[in-house]
Amino acid sequence: MQRHTHPAISVVLLDDHPMIRLSFEFAVTRQPDIKLLGSFSTSRDLMSWLPACRPDVLVLDYMLDDDELDGLSLIRQIRARFPDIHILMTSSMESLAVIHAALLVGVKGYINKREETKRYFDAIRAVAANGRFIPDNIAQDLSQMPTRNRNVPVIEQTPGSVLLPMCERINRLLTPREAEVIRLYLDGMSVIDIAGKLKRSRKTISGHKQTGMKKLGLSSDPELFKFRDELFK
Repeated sequence: MQRHTHPAISVVLLDDHPMIRLSFEFAVTRQPDIKLLGSFSTSRDLMSWLPACRPDVLVLDYMLDDDELDGLSLIRQIRARFPDIHILMTSSMESLAVIHAALLVGVKGYINKREETKRYFDAIRAVAANGRFIPDNIAQDLSQMPTRNRNVPVIEQTPGSVLLPMCERINRLLTPREAEVIRLYLDGMSVIDIAGKLKRSRKTISGHKQTGMKKLGLSSDPELFKFRDELFK
């Protein structure tokens, strides 16, 4: 029988769903090279525990209860206090805006909660080795989010219409609430996060986002991010 000579990868889980925690705790017992040090439902308990027990990998649920910090703020806080911990973000919703923003603030990987168990542990091994783990379809979509191109300050409109700089189109075409929703989305907040922050329903916030994008002539998240710096100078 082949034995693992390297130390086991130490992991801690943060997820507010009891069944997710229970399933993870059971599944990890079948991974000889991975050891679960702790499992928490609140960020407060996790942050109290981390100074004494530094895991190699934190598997972090991006969307916790409404009384918790938003996912991006929590990631920033963990990265500031415990920079050596590799963070694997999980979520049941594939939002390019959220994933993009989380990668920018230091997470090492992302995996959807619907993925098979084997993929979960492959992701943990990848980020533990200081690599990145991003599903191929997500990586492809993220690659279509180019950095700012100063030679493309406007979006084409219908023939005969006046071309306006993007920042002017924000002021002229969008309502204050539509502009606020799009700004928060570009900052990395999910529709659910924005709904909680603004105390509106998810359906309402999604409507503001879609209407605002339509007014700006944008049809996808990659297009929205392409003009991120032009939108809010």
